This record gives sequence, C-alpha cells and structure tokens, in this order.
Amino acid sequence: MSFRIRTITARVVDHPVRSDGAIISFLGRHEASRYATVTVSGDSGVEGFGEATTAPVWSGETAETAKWMVERFLAPRLIGATFDHPSEPVAIMDRTLHANSFTKAAIDVAVWDLWARMQNAPIWRLVADRDEPVRRVPTRASIGVYPPAETVKLAEEFWSRGVRTLKFKTGKAGIDDVARLGAVRDRLGPDPIFTIDPNGAYQTAEQAVRAIEPMLPFNLSLVEQPTPRDRIAMLADVRKRIPVPVMADEAVFTPGHLEEALALDAIDVLSIYPGKNGGFTHSLAMAKRAWAAGKACAIGSNLETDLGQAANLCLASSLSAFPVNRYACDLMGALFYETSAVAPAIAFEQGCVVLPEGIGFGVTPHVR
Repeated sequence: MSFRIRTITARVVDHPVRSDGAIISFLGRHEASRYATVTVSGDSGVEGFGEATTAPVWSGETAETAKWMVERFLAPRLIGATFDHPSEPVAIMDRTLHANSFTKAAIDVAVWDLWARMQNAPIWRLVADRDEPVRRVPTRASIGVYPPAETVKLAEEFWSRGVRTLKFKTGKAGIDDVARLGAVRDRLGPDPIFTIDPNGAYQTAEQAVRAIEPMLPFNLSLVEQPTPRDRIAMLADVRKRIPVPVMADEAVFTPGHLEEALALDAIDVLSIYPGKNGGFTHSLAMAKRAWAAGKACAIGSNLETDLGQAANLCLASSLSAFPVNRYACDLMGALFYETSAVAPAIAFEQGCVVLPEGIGFGVTPHVR
C-alpha cells in the first residue's frame, strides 16, 4: 500500500522515572528519561507515532539533538515523498545521516505505525511468522549495582510482581557482585532465573572470565555484553571460555555489526530493539538473519516508555526468532514509570507484558 508523508514533527517530553531503585550500571545512573516523541502524518490525515529514547552515554544523542535532526535535517528529505513500503524511508535516512540510531528509529517506527493504521491493521499481523502472536511476553527486571541489602529489596519487589528473570547490572568498582547475587539466592531460593549485564565493564577477556567465574555457582542463564562494545573478537573469546550463553547488546547496533558477530561466532543470543538498531525495519531484518544463523533473539531496552515499548513488544510477539519463554525480554516500563505515556497503557500482568489489541502498534501518546 503506497503512502505519502505529509508532515513530520518532534516534541521533547520528560517522563518521570522512579528514584528508588533507579538503574545504576557501569555506564552511570538512569535517573531521567528525556525523550522525543515523533509524529508522522500522511495525506489522509492518519498519524503514526515513534519515540527516540535518547541517552548521550549510549548513542551520543539527546532529545534536543533528535528533535533538531528530525525536523531540520530528516523531515525535508522525506516530506512529500511517496513510498510503497514503510521500510523505504530508513534507506534515505541511512544514506544521509551517520549513526543517530534512536532518532532515525523514531521516524521509522512512526512510519510503520502510520502504514498499518492506514490499513486498519495491527502491525504484528503484517509481519508475523507465527500463526498467532505471543499475547503475553515475560519481562526481565534490571537491578542496578546496589549493595546486597538494597539488591535483595529490589529483587523481592520484582519477584512479588511476577517477574521470574532478574537481570543484575554488574562490574561497578567497589560493589561485590558475588555477595549481591548470593544474598538474593539465599533470600529467594533457586527459582529466580539470574542473568548478568556488565554493560562492557570488563576491559579484557581475562578480566571478564575472572569476574564471571565466581558468579557461576548462582546458576546464571545468560551473560550480557561483558566486554567493550567495539571488541567483538574479545566477546567471542569470552564466549569460548565460559559455560553460559553470551548475549551481545552494545556490540551489535547495525546489520554490519551482526555479520561480524556471526562470522566470529561471538554470540548465542542477540539483544534487539528498534532504537539501537536504527529502526523497526532493521530490527526485523536482523532478527531474521540471526535466527537463520541459529542464534536466538531477545528484546533489549533503553528504558522505553510504553510508546517505544509497543514496537519492541510487537517484535517479540510476532517473530519465532524470539523464544520468549526461554529468554525473557526487557519490557520493564511498568516497573520504572508510575504513569504510562500512552493510551491505552500497555498492561503488565504477573511479570508479563500484554500485546495491545489496537491497529498499528496499538498505542497513542498522550503528548504529541
């Protein structure tokens, strides 16, 4: 179904994040979500929506740079153009703008949303390779690098809300990660699934292995991004030396990064989400490529609101590449935002996030 883009606008929005239990990692503390909401309209007046979940430490973008790039640089190249498929505009963006993945993703997601709304259809129905989508997707919950007592308190809270996979941020100097995981095992027992995420804290493969080995007795199910993002060969080395599946997050932003990771056999699981990948278009293609190569996928996160989370959830629900009952996804917005950014709010039920029923990605932002 062809469509023409009539307008593209962006608005900076502040989303209050819980202060107690804020996510602290090797990269810093996520204490504010200042994002850009993007609206794309077509000739028919139908609108689609996307979110740039910007964080300078993660991608070098801010909400202000995203708004400027959207309205002053990218919009003039897309407005007035006619496209046959929603995957086409991102090719123009990629040719004319390096990096800025979250900015480009906000437009790309909005375009997909617009295209599906014009057809009065949910996006999962247009992209799924499953006969039926997974309606309830289990989420992980991130526990920041806190001392043992605070770590246990957060683990107990998330466990009581039905979350069964706990993701411990690790690798921050001065914090005993072994003591933290041990304290949670002692309190909650063997049932919680433990994953760790050092966010690239370990600067050599040897350092990573030395840090991970003392945590192995706590029955880790996944080690996420133990090494720096630009050292995929180092990640492959670590994978060979530990008996736990390895997930790439920061190391794989683009299709090119994925090809390198596959060539080096550096990963077992790929963290995917549109913001990091530069669009829903790229996430779709990368998930299919990874799955064809025998690698599983799981949704990662930059702490999206329900607006950004809707596109993430659509991927996990729709594609076989996401074995969600084996590897829980990062769909934890309800655990960190007191109010939803959209209507209807995405439902959170006993540790699972529920696929919206509406057309497009199924949600509409309150502020646009």
